[in-house]
Amino acid sequence: MKSYYDFVKNYLEADECKNDKYCDIGKLFYVSNDTLEGFYWFYETENFIIDIHDCFVKKEFIYSNFSDINLSDMSKFMSICSSYIITANGECFNPYQSLYPNSLYVLDVENLDENYRYLLHSNSVYLGVSINFKKTMLDQCLASIKHEKNISNSDIFSHKNSFITKALEPIAKDILSCKMSSPAAELFFEAKAKEWISIVIDSYLNRKDFHISKDDNISLENVAKYLDDHYALDIPQETLEKISLMSGTKLKKLFKQKYQSSITEYTQRRRMNIAETLILNSSLKIQDISEAVGYSSHSKFSACFKKYKGIYPREMKKNFNKTATENK
Repeated sequence: MKSYYDFVKNYLEADECKNDKYCDIGKLFYVSNDTLEGFYWFYETENFIIDIHDCFVKKEFIYSNFSDINLSDMSKFMSICSSYIITANGECFNPYQSLYPNSLYVLDVENLDENYRYLLHSNSVYLGVSINFKKTMLDQCLASIKHEKNISNSDIFSHKNSFITKALEPIAKDILSCKMSSPAAELFFEAKAKEWISIVIDSYLNRKDFHISKDDNISLENVAKYLDDHYALDIPQETLEKISLMSGTKLKKLFKQKYQSSITEYTQRRRMNIAETLILNSSLKIQDISEAVGYSSHSKFSACFKKYKGIYPREMKKNFNKTATENK
């Protein structure tokens, strides 16, 4: 079986470069093509692979040609990929997950849907830190939990809440900034991998399971559709309670459970998606776009756009204009 190093080299179609950017016990690759420009770093042990994606997305693309990767080969190197996204702008499908700043992204490599694909938007930065756990480590750490009926690795890792996101953030940033040398670096990364999986296990064991009834699920979807259609308006909480036929407390709790975000975050993300489309596909000024999606304050709009898209709107417009000029 070929090594993970060879797998990465073939997949990225890139060579290893001088590593003066991240921890020197890992391998660093530089990628530059029509779509991406940036770096991929990884450090591998018999139990896990830690990696860093650090690149600029030049052109929007959806990647689905996994025949080139050979997923059966990929699953030989890792079982679960758990990533903390520092900044990103995109989505993955089957299963659907949004890729945005300060969020978690989980991929069950061994059970990946053959129609899995991901989309990264143009003129955006993707910076993320992942720990890719191998089967050996998962078997060691999760054996007792998986005695529960029908519990899989994916069930454990895909359980997300605000606690686990905040808890993993400092670990990811410690990995990103680590410049230790051997043997301290090996001990450091071993500790971080164990800390990461411990937080995941603790979060799963202390989860609160809420069942959403069929009627409540329909009501939540009605609320979401209403928010989608009226994203530029400041909708009173009372209106949403009347639409859903729920109390404010119940609506907030079930909405966050179903959509993995608060009602405010859901609306803000919708607004920023519309704003991005206008920035990249119209000649409107940033101030006009800000007002079009419901913001009278340009500074609040810019801060919110940076939060969800990882870049300020003027920077995105500037990068888009630069790319358009270079392609003429």
